[in-house]
Amino acid sequence: MKKVVCILMAAVILVLAMFAFTGCSQEKPVAASNEPETQSAEGSDESPAEIPTLNVGWSNELHTGNMHLSFLKPELFENNSVHLRPISDSQLELVKDGEVIAYINHILTKGAAECVTLLNQGHMDLAYCSSTAIMAGYDTGLDVSVLCPIQSGGVSIVAATDAPYNTFEELVEYAKEYELPIMAGYHSAISSPRIVLEYALREAGLTVTEDASDYSADVLMMDLKGISNLIPSLSSGQVELWAGPVPNPQNAEAQNIGKIIARLDDLPDGKWVDFPCCTMNVMNSIKEKYPEVVQSMVQVTTDISSYAQNNREETAELMSEYIGLDTEVLMKNDTTYLTEITDHFTDGMNLYCDVMSDMGKFTGRLHDKPMEEIMDEVFDFTFIEKNAK
Repeated sequence: MKKVVCILMAAVILVLAMFAFTGCSQEKPVAASNEPETQSAEGSDESPAEIPTLNVGWSNELHTGNMHLSFLKPELFENNSVHLRPISDSQLELVKDGEVIAYINHILTKGAAECVTLLNQGHMDLAYCSSTAIMAGYDTGLDVSVLCPIQSGGVSIVAATDAPYNTFEELVEYAKEYELPIMAGYHSAISSPRIVLEYALREAGLTVTEDASDYSADVLMMDLKGISNLIPSLSSGQVELWAGPVPNPQNAEAQNIGKIIARLDDLPDGKWVDFPCCTMNVMNSIKEKYPEVVQSMVQVTTDISSYAQNNREETAELMSEYIGLDTEVLMKNDTTYLTEITDHFTDGMNLYCDVMSDMGKFTGRLHDKPMEEIMDEVFDFTFIEKNAK
């Protein structure tokens, strides 16, 4: 009897040991992926080519928002060798010669300051936003490059409808005589419209501050935390004026909430005529790891900018629902769309750097550096120049 029991116990132990061995040798489950699988050819030792996903930011205005045309009417560009093809409401495929080479996640941004924050946090890879914000971001340690312009002009200074002045010159005289600071807003802390407005006011002899307790200043600047707050800030009386990109000034006039007192072309000395503003900007790690993808995105950006420049009415009609304004308002668009590196663009960047240095905006890597060094460090025109060949 003992022998039978021993045999049974040995058998049980053997079964348990075999179960434990087979259980431990099972593979762990593979996490599911939202991206389509890419399989290598049967029998090949090569691993499948990586298809990266890039987070790309632009806003719903007429400086950077034209990139949304690839969502709104992709057939405009589908015959181009490189184009974007939507696969959802917020994701596109970057297609080159019929092959998908990247996935693009669109991030709707509120302004350039937010773009710099998201780039710095690793939540964004490529951004369309103000060049001044990118330079300021680089100054504080952001490893980013400006690849090319996307537009110039399209900025206006808007005052409340009942403001007792109608031109920039009248604003300056009024601010000098008024007992309290005039409240002026900006949608993004280091955006080009904010830099232009503040510097133009300073150059006109006004004292400008962000200290709400400084009642001796002529103008008190206030961060409105996003483009969507420009119109409400005027209607509520929070501020008396601001500088902003199209179509916000035109919308303020259409609603009889504000009036345009100056466009860039109207500012003193003519130095801000059709001035460069927003650029295409990419993290250095992305351009180094995925140069073909970045090159293709530069081409896509050029194609979209060219369409927007040469088809104003069609672009306004397509962008109307996305921006939420009537076509008639969007047609009052004084923006120039161009990705080419021109003397007008480089001269504009030189002026921005001088202005930002004078205003104390550079305190880190760009502090007291000449423009030649800044151009070498922050700007990379190799991609746009390759496209032009």
